[in-house]
Amino acid sequence: MEVTFVVIDDTISIKEHPLLYTLEDRGFNILFFLKPEEGLHFIMNHLELNMIVLLDIQFSATDLENGHSILKKINEKSELIPVILWSGINETEESFSDFINNNASGFIRKDSTIQESLIVIEKALNFLKTSLDNIIEDWIIQKPEDKDIPVFFTANGLSLSLNQILYEIRNQTDLGKSFSKKLNQLTIHLLLRKLEKLND
Repeated sequence: MEVTFVVIDDTISIKEHPLLYTLEDRGFNILFFLKPEEGLHFIMNHLELNMIVLLDIQFSATDLENGHSILKKINEKSELIPVILWSGINETEESFSDFINNNASGFIRKDSTIQESLIVIEKALNFLKTSLDNIIEDWIIQKPEDKDIPVFFTANGLSLSLNQILYEIRNQTDLGKSFSKKLNQLTIHLLLRKLEKLND
């Protein structure tokens, strides 16, 4: 699975941070955005990518966006993108209720050790690996002959191939969200039926 780390931080020297070198050495793509508006624009226009966002909390007073507003906008558009707070601020000095409410994936202090940071990043990577869109993508890679076969029918008779479903889910369209919800409901239903059979 190819993953891109989107770093939104207005500190130029952050490019030299040891954690980012470690991620590059592990084969991950790293993109830097010094202006938060540009980072947000990239994310919104590249929802087809597997992304993990490292988001600074405070930006200069001239920036239109801050960490709170960026996290909220990302979460409103897509719940498939883990956003890790990435800050030099000690977490005890900052109120994180807004970030928690907007589903921040974790928090990394810039002075954390590599080992401490990788624990948080591994959690975000596991989230991506087990997300519905990546499971569909893995299926397409393993069985490419299935990618264009219509497999899903909505109430109005629309049929979608796996590729089309993947696009809808990644772009978090109403149809993509609806499909994800229905498939999760089906999974729970099948698990409960299996449990009932085991108890019979």
